[in-house]
Amino acid sequence: MRTFSALSLFALVASSALAPAFANPIEGEVEAREWHSNKHHEYQKGSQNGHHQGGSEHGHQQGGQHGHQQGGQHHNGGHQAAPAHKPIKRANVVLRIFDEAEIQGGYSSAVVYFTQEWEHGPVSIKGEIIGLGLEPDTERGWHVHEHGDLAGGCKTAGLHFNPQGQNHGAPWDHERHVGDLGNFEVDENGDAYIDNKVINDRMSLNGPNSIIGRTLVIHLGTDDLGKGGQPDSLTVGASGGRLACGIIGVLPDV
Repeated sequence: MRTFSALSLFALVASSALAPAFANPIEGEVEAREWHSNKHHEYQKGSQNGHHQGGSEHGHQQGGQHGHQQGGQHHNGGHQAAPAHKPIKRANVVLRIFDEAEIQGGYSSAVVYFTQEWEHGPVSIKGEIIGLGLEPDTERGWHVHEHGDLAGGCKTAGLHFNPQGQNHGAPWDHERHVGDLGNFEVDENGDAYIDNKVINDRMSLNGPNSIIGRTLVIHLGTDDLGKGGQPDSLTVGASGGRLACGIIGVLPDV
């Protein structure tokens, strides 16, 4: 009886110790599955959070770099140096005879040059007015007219260039047009040679008094310099019709 009791007691103790492992195998399997499922869910959540954070950082870096580049480009573009102002120093005009809108004759040797050494300085004029059939031993009026339009010949060049709205006069008068040049002398051959000299110190190649793009006109008569008492003395100097003209254009610096 004692031996049986001891063995029984031993079996009872062993079965009690092993009971948790083998008592409910289904419940243990469920717990194991739940544990693996929770771990997998936590892993996926961590991966998603990491991907989101990485994407945010990547987007932030890209956005920062893009914004910085754009901002730098805008900054540089907004502070580009303006091209330096370069005043016009030289110009010329080739004079041609017009009959209405048609040029008469062939190549003209009548060329006049204008030079302005500094932007606000005076303009000096020189030239050779040859081959226009001018009457010998006379004086002929010439002026800069307001428009550079020769569509209708010299007639469409407009009036004298007169931005101040003054009366016509001699180039040295206080009351005069910017375009007033007075008269030039014609020699015995019907030609004229203009020395390099300042004729009208209001004339310019730059600024509001610029003659660039306007028309130089040679007249058929003598300019009375606004003192002849004729109806058109104070507008055109009673200089007569327009014989020849040309548009004043810019020359490159030398």
